[in-house]
Amino acid sequence: MSFRYFVIAIAAIASVSALIAVIFQDNLTRFLLKPSIPYQLYEPPPPPAYGARGAWVIWPEDPNRPVADVFYIHSTTYRSSDHWNAPIANETADVILRRVAAPNEAGPFFAAGAVYGPRYRQATLFSRFTHKFDGLAARRLAFEDIAQAFEIFLKDRTPNRPFIIAGYEQGGLHALGLLQHYVARDETLRRDLAAAYIIGAAVPLSIVNDPDFDIPPCEGPEDVRCVISYIDFEPGFDDEKRRMRRRSLAWAEDRNLLSLSRGPLLCTNPISWTTDADRNEADQHVGAASATGLRSDETPPTIARAIGAQCVDGVLAVDQPRQRFLRRQKWFGGKWRTRNFNLFYHDLAANSRARALRLEEILVQEAQISTNADDDVNP
Repeated sequence: MSFRYFVIAIAAIASVSALIAVIFQDNLTRFLLKPSIPYQLYEPPPPPAYGARGAWVIWPEDPNRPVADVFYIHSTTYRSSDHWNAPIANETADVILRRVAAPNEAGPFFAAGAVYGPRYRQATLFSRFTHKFDGLAARRLAFEDIAQAFEIFLKDRTPNRPFIIAGYEQGGLHALGLLQHYVARDETLRRDLAAAYIIGAAVPLSIVNDPDFDIPPCEGPEDVRCVISYIDFEPGFDDEKRRMRRRSLAWAEDRNLLSLSRGPLLCTNPISWTTDADRNEADQHVGAASATGLRSDETPPTIARAIGAQCVDGVLAVDQPRQRFLRRQKWFGGKWRTRNFNLFYHDLAANSRARALRLEEILVQEAQISTNADDDVNP
């Protein structure tokens, strides 16, 4: 074979290999992310000590500042196949958490009050692709950490004032678990809950409509003691929408996980803050932002009127932003990376503060009514 034909052959092989890699990119990515050791033989990393500040990516310097306390649960930042659950001290995951996830996810809620954000032994990214024992066990362990951190939060927060729960993606699943296993079972916590924001994780209507849950969907922009949820997708992610439904989970009474492959989902439009199916145009959008690299409490510039949005079959369909840096990545696992922007950053900031202020007013009114009632009983 001449050198010329050899070069052509090599080029053809490379082209075919590249084409195969593109066609099977999702399968290839998942294969590379899968831990090799079965969970039954796996020894998880040591648990975090939530009494130490190092176990928290965010801890309020002034926990008594006004309005609300916020418990924030971050999305998946650990993508390694070395562990089913991330070591707290994993440097790569922690850099993504501090530089990307926390500023963009927790950042909006600093407008509402004092933010608490625990590190936790998060389930590795591969866990979201499987409902087998390994992936479920990894998420159950992660929730155990979140439950312990939430108990610390409840002890430290200021009593009798509003609090907010905010969770993204994996953190959204754990936020739903906190609502099911703590807030729904405690009248005082339900009274003080301004709202729960579950973003990027499914919330089945069968749960929120259960009378025992007693935390209804938020139906308007100033409703309180209620839950908000949306999973947003741009055009071109239809396959990922279907995968999302197949992979969705919720918590059972015994803290095991149940598949939610069927059934309607709660969808709150974060432009109108209603659950109806009406489309909200971009001129109503308060603003997106990219806070990557900022401190979590720094406010990034507003990119106003960037997108319209509409709830369609339980999923929030959003316009493709004109700004490329606000678009979800598509190639070689990019769609599953922690997003370095928040399409509703300033909508969330304004809304969470409004709900916290509204509940603050209600709590004052209720305390006054209770005092007057006691005076009437004991003149």
